[in-house]
Amino acid sequence: MYIILMFFKNFALYKVIPVFLTVLFLLFAVSSAAFSNYRDRDSQRFEKKTIKPFRVDQDVAVIIMREGIPRGGGYTYQYPRENPPPKMTDRFAMEGDLSMEIELIASDYSGVAICIAGSANAISYLEEGVLEFWIKGDKGGEIAQYVLVDDGVKSNGESMQVKIGSKSFGDITTEWQKVSIPLKLFGETGVYWDAKNQREVMLPFSWSNVKGFRIEVRKDENQYFKVWLDDIVIKKVGEEYQGPAGYPFRNVL
Repeated sequence: MYIILMFFKNFALYKVIPVFLTVLFLLFAVSSAAFSNYRDRDSQRFEKKTIKPFRVDQDVAVIIMREGIPRGGGYTYQYPRENPPPKMTDRFAMEGDLSMEIELIASDYSGVAICIAGSANAISYLEEGVLEFWIKGDKGGEIAQYVLVDDGVKSNGESMQVKIGSKSFGDITTEWQKVSIPLKLFGETGVYWDAKNQREVMLPFSWSNVKGFRIEVRKDENQYFKVWLDDIVIKKVGEEYQGPAGYPFRNVL
């Protein structure tokens, strides 16, 4: 008797399960179609934008800025406080769809920094690595300092800076220019401004704790300063220095 009951029970399930699965499939098909219609209901009202892809580049060791402020704790800062903060814009872009617009107070010592979350160890790339980015000026002829900063761990919290003048890597123009600076040209000696004693302090730069990139101007070196930066990276291998011979780089204490 038990065997007969189990037979009819299993037979009933055998009949029901295909019907149940068919109903589920129909419900899924209807809901998917409804979702597609909902998702695409306004597609004719907007022009679809073709996203420009980034170049495939296996040599990139550190991404400082591409399509925005570095994620996961990255940040920017400007000085003095009155300086306009940097902003992302789709007005111009060399890589991807966005660039960073930076305006500095030309009548003062001012700058903008882009810092990554944590820090990056660039010691392995000092001989062949480069800092690479694209820059475009608003009027052309802008003069700046290109700066790398460390995290300040080895200098009592003061971020050390290594700097190179923009003129050593060609003029800033109203067209996009690629800047490629060998890391070894920045040298091993960093500097920071001691506000209390009103002087610069020179100490070893911490290449094992690179924090980010900064662009700055000296007081009255420009009448007006606005530029756009794009795709700021540190590459493991890059181009050799092509600038003026005998540039006075500071590379030892």
